[in-house]
Formats: sequence, C-alpha cells, structure tokens
Amino acid sequence: MKNSTINLYTKLRPFKGTILSLALFASVAATGQIQNNGSLYIGNKGTVFLKTGNYGLGSLGKTTTTRTATDFGKFVYASGTTTSGATNNHNIDGYARTLDQSPYILYLGASNVLAPIQVDASASGGVTAAFYKTSPANLTALGTGISQISNSENWDIQGVDSKISLSWRTATIANLSSSLYTIVGYNNSSNKWEIIPSTVDTNSFLGGTSTPTAGSITSTNDVNLSAYSRFTIGSKGENCGSVVVFSGTTLTWDAGQWLNGSTPSAAPTIADKVIINSAYAGGSFSCYSIELNNNITLLDGQFIDCYDGVVTTLGSKIIMASSANFIQRTSTTSVPTIELNKRTRVIRRYDYIYWGTPISENILTQFPSAKASTNSAAPAGAFDVFYKYNSGGTEGVTVWGPITTSVVGRGFIARVRNQAPFTNTTNTDFINLKIAGTANNGDISVGIVQNPIAPNGNSSYNLLSNPYPSGLDANKFITENSANVDGAIYLWTSSTLFNPTGGPTNYTQADYLTYTRLGTTVTNSTSTFDGIVASGQGFTTKALGNTNATFNNCMRVKEGNTQFLKSSNAVTEIDRYKVTMSGDNGVFSQILVGYTPESTLEYDRMYDATRNSVSTAQVYTFLDNTDTKLAINARPSFANTDKVALGVSKNNANSETFVFEITEKEGVFSTDGVNVYLHDKVLGTYHNFANGNYTLTTTDTAINDRFELVYETEGELSNPDFDGATTLVYLNNNFFKVNSSKTISAIAIYDMAGRLVSNFTSIDNTAFSSNFDKAQGVYIAKIKLVDGSIVNQKVINQ
Repeated sequence: MKNSTINLYTKLRPFKGTILSLALFASVAATGQIQNNGSLYIGNKGTVFLKTGNYGLGSLGKTTTTRTATDFGKFVYASGTTTSGATNNHNIDGYARTLDQSPYILYLGASNVLAPIQVDASASGGVTAAFYKTSPANLTALGTGISQISNSENWDIQGVDSKISLSWRTATIANLSSSLYTIVGYNNSSNKWEIIPSTVDTNSFLGGTSTPTAGSITSTNDVNLSAYSRFTIGSKGENCGSVVVFSGTTLTWDAGQWLNGSTPSAAPTIADKVIINSAYAGGSFSCYSIELNNNITLLDGQFIDCYDGVVTTLGSKIIMASSANFIQRTSTTSVPTIELNKRTRVIRRYDYIYWGTPISENILTQFPSAKASTNSAAPAGAFDVFYKYNSGGTEGVTVWGPITTSVVGRGFIARVRNQAPFTNTTNTDFINLKIAGTANNGDISVGIVQNPIAPNGNSSYNLLSNPYPSGLDANKFITENSANVDGAIYLWTSSTLFNPTGGPTNYTQADYLTYTRLGTTVTNSTSTFDGIVASGQGFTTKALGNTNATFNNCMRVKEGNTQFLKSSNAVTEIDRYKVTMSGDNGVFSQILVGYTPESTLEYDRMYDATRNSVSTAQVYTFLDNTDTKLAINARPSFANTDKVALGVSKNNANSETFVFEITEKEGVFSTDGVNVYLHDKVLGTYHNFANGNYTLTTTDTAINDRFELVYETEGELSNPDFDGATTLVYLNNNFFKVNSSKTISAIAIYDMAGRLVSNFTSIDNTAFSSNFDKAQGVYIAKIKLVDGSIVNQKVINQ
C-alpha cells in the first residue's frame, strides 16, 4: 500500500454500520458515511482523507495516529465534512487536519479524555492539531501577565493563521487558582508562554454556557500558528515567585555589621538565614528567615523580604515607618511583633479615612493615641466616630453602622474630630497612629455579600482592606479574586469637605478614586494611585455573589506603599487617555478610555469599571449599546473609526458651566497622528482637544445622547454643500431664510448649548423663510432635505 490511494467507499464499502478495523501506512481517501466500530490506526506519513460525508467514531471504535514529530499520521477532513459520536473513549487520538475555512470542530483526545478544539482558518492550506494529556514543557517560563498554566493538558496546532478555540474541563484547570482564563502559547522565539488575546465564550462551541469548570475560549484575532509550539489554558495575573531553598549560610547582625561566623560579610540573600543580635537600622534586606533578638527599624521606603518565619525573643520587634514594608512569602510560619507608625494623607476636620488592620489584634483599641502630626500641642484622640459598611441589606437603606472591633481584611472608616488643629474647615494636617501587634501573614479570606435584587447597587459593594504590613498589589488582588469580585476597586478621597449632620453620606462633593488593570481615574488634581494599596488602607469592591475575597502573600510588594492613595508602582504604557470635567462648587470628575488586545466591547471585568460616584455632577462613558455608565472604559485594539458615547449628569436644573480637558495621553494618543474630538451630535460640531479645552453650559440634569469621543471627523460644519445640494442660509435682524437646490423637508435650529429653539416641519419646498424672534448670538441650523441628507450651517443673529 506504499504511496497508494484506496477509496474506502468502493474498496471497503464503509457505510454507516460497517465495522472498520484497519492499520494504514499510506494515503487513503473516503467518501460517504463512515462508521468506525473497530480500530483505525494511521502510521507515520499515513493519511485518511474524508472527502465528503460524516465520520462516525462509533461505540467501540478507536482512531489513533502516530505522534512522531514531523512524520505523524493524520485523519484529514475535507471542507464540509462532519464527525459524530465523539466521547472520552472515542475520538481522534492523535493528529487531525481540517481543510475547511469556516469554524470547524476537531474532536481530539488522549488517555480517555475528549478535548475538542475549534479552528477558523483565515486562508486555504489547512490546520492540523493533536491533544496531549501531559504536562506542558517549561511550566515556569511564564511571560508577562500570566500567573499559571494548565499542568496537565496542551495542544499542538499547526497550519495557516487561524482563530482558535480551546475547550476546558475540570482537569484542565485543576491547578489554576484564578478563573480569569486566557489562551497561552509557547513562543518559539522568546522561549516563554505568552498570552494569546482571547475571550471566554459565553456559549461554548460544544453547547451550553461556559462556567469556571467547563467551557471554551476563543482567540480575539487570527493566531500565527507557526510562532508557537504548543497551546493551553492559563490564568491571567502575576507569577508568585519560585520556591527558595536555604543556602546553609547564617549571617548575624552584631555591632553594626553582618558577620558570617566572625568574618565580616556582605548583606544576606533571600536564601540566607539571619540573626539580629544588636539593634538594626541598616536599610532594606532579603533573607530566608530571621531570629530576632533585638529591634529592627525600617524607614519610609525600606523593606524586609523574608521568605520563611521570624522567631522573636526578648520582646524584640520590627519598628516600621509609615511606608516601610515587611513581607513574608511562606504562608504558615512564625510571624513577628511589629510597630507600624502610620501617617495619613493631609486631612481636615470631619474628613473620613478608610482603614484596615495589619495586625491580628483589635486595632480600634489603639486609635485613642492618634494625634495630629505637626502640632505638638494637639491632643490625642484625633478620630471621634467609627463606621463599618453593612453589605447585602435593603437597597437605599443606610448601610453604615458603628464598629468597635476590627476584622482582619475588612475595612472601616474613622472621622477626624473637631479639635485642634482641626477646628475649622481650612486647617489641615497629617495624623499619626502607632499600630502595635502581631503581623498578619498568609492566606486570609473575608466573607463578601451581594444583594441579588440589586447586584449593581450600593448594597452589593463591600468594604475590604489590605491586611498586611506591606503594600498590596491591586492587580493581583482583582486577578486572583476574579471569580468573586467585579474587578475594580474604589478608594475614598474626601475631595471636598461638607459639614456632616449624621454620617459620611453628607459628603456630596467627595468621590471614589477608581482602579482597574487599565488604570486609574482620580477625584482631584493632586490625588494619584498606580495600583499599590498601602498598609492599613481600606477600599471598596463589588461582590459577584455571597462568597469570599481572598488575600495571599503573592499580592504583597516590597516597594510602593508610600502613603494612602500614593504609589510609585510603574504601569505599562498602553493606548489610553483621560478626560476630566471640572466646574463650579468643586466639581471634579474623570473618565479613562483605553485600548488593549485583551479588551472587548463587552464589560471586561478587571479592565472596565462602572461609575461609582456621589458627586453632584459627573462625566461618564457608556458600555456600548447599553445604559451602563463607566468610569473606566476598556476597548479592543485601537482603530480610529471607534466611537465612545459620553454622558454628563448633575443633580439640579440650574445653569452650570463645566470645562472638559484631555490629560495623560499615552501610546498612540501621545503622537501627532491621532487626535481626540468631542463630537456634538446635536450641533454637528467636532471639538479637537489638541486645540484646547471644551466648555459646556447647561441646565439639563442628564445629557446622555448628545456627545461622543471620536478620532476622525465627518466633514467641516461650515461646508453648506452636501451630496450635491447647494443650500444657502441667511439669518439677520430676527429674520431667517433658506434656499436650496433640493427640496427641504424640515429645519431645526439650536443654540450653542444644544437646546432646540425653533423647529419647522413639512416644508416640502426649495425655499423657506420665517421670523426669528430670538436673542442675538450664534445658532446651528440643521436642514433636512427630502432625500434624507442633512446640511448643518452655523449662523449668527445680529
């Protein structure tokens, strides 16, 4: 049979019901309905080609190919053919190839596991694939943004550029701690696993809804299959770091130096044990473990990165300045006593600070010692009332209630007392609070609650906090809790003070800073946040159900933690910009628009964030084709044809003026080639932010269908010629006149605030005139012609 072609339809008559038991080492073509109830083995360089019809895998059949690196056998499906009867025991155990250029499912498997994929080829030439029920190679060679990959399954996919869809089952993702799944490919050039931009299919290509335990995921774009040697399922996030083995070296700090025995030594490495015999104030260091026989003092910005435990003797402790970091990587080990001297941001009378506890003891018992930082005569007891947030209750009912005992991982708020120096609304200062106790470490779970009646309401938000005496990476928190929280965190800033009469709800001009993996929107011109939640800092996030939020040592960082709402953590540059709206009475509202390959036009948890604001006036964008208001809008890779709907709201019908400014342009938006325009769909105008800010004066309480952010214009407003029509518009001395070469259907006239001031319908003529008893000023005439075209013309009533 070498180099021969056998037509199974004529030679073996393999109609449905026929038992096929054959070993093939040559090329074989088949036509019709083939039912394999025996064993089909395809050897090296062998091919079975299904030209038309269906291949039934059968209740007893085995279809196996060799898996030799370059000479493997394969079962080839022509375009339009199908497969039936696939199960865990009956599948293509080896290589299958499709020549179809439409989405095509290959029912692959191995070791009694069915693991189908779907391919959608971009060109002719075919795609070949096999499933391997084995651990992929180089499990630790993880590229940026990948926390883990499946350690039990992978696919070899070869051929023309294609969109690919991988399926998963419980075993595929058993070792993944996060359900933020992504396709990953092992790059042949970088020798690392890399993220393949992809989205979990709402409905699996195998039928049914995708869940964390079973489903499918599809690449966003065509994949260059030649660039990757294998593909599997991974989870987004950051790699936690490798296991450290004790080096056998123990260094001692004594009399101001490190000693190895009696010999002076360099500073310890992460693999060395250390003993602190005399007071230490020598700066940052890493180590395997610590025997603490004297105090360690860390200044702002300094850290200790300790892989394992800390054994404390003689009452010694680690004394930390406000932004110092103490980190442990082993979860279940001994912990030290710490003294963290926390310093708040600059605050005023009646401001609220969102707190959490980095120690296991009740931190609220230590608040009576809090006092203003720079006023030596200021009394202690700088905070007077404390509240917790009661999630899951009735929507619209007050959720704040008194608290007397802190809970690790859960946040609370404290109000600045009306006492020196905070005796008026203008005096400002820091507040110092010494927090002493047993450092928190390891895995910490906190119950979170969703109100099923109002899943997006206030009652579904939960107030949590960083539980560690170190900074907390917000990206890692939202990634590793992706199945349980919405993917955005909110931090209170008390931007503008209002004198309260009964609790924090009276701060109507304050706001929440918003953060996702796409970036941050802030609440005033001085606040910043780049993704590190400071020690002792509380924050808010929305629950997706009645479950838990989990903290672990992988989220702890040794840099950052500079102060509440401040961080030096670098953010990768992407295509994004911010638009800030400022106005009367301290209004400051900001949105972020960004473009990444990982994002879609749907709601992308960890990238998009809803508007969560209590300000009297707000700016927001909309999730496409919905009324969902977003503070952060994550979109797919940038295209200059994109349009982003933008809205504005305020809580009164007074005339107010707002100024819109574009800031922090990155990526393509920082170049000369891309402009951002505010398109006024009512007036037909395009404001180029490159030419300055945009000013809006309005009495409307909500403007939701007038503005959009765009990156190209559709012609100049002043051009009266449209689609072959010549239209002349005249307005002077309260008299309005239009002449057109085409029949006029209707005319609408707007003032520059977008208000409709005159409307004329059913004109059905090429000429129109009317008195115009309006104030002097600039107006926009929108002339609709009977053929459906519209002419926009700016006119001045003098």
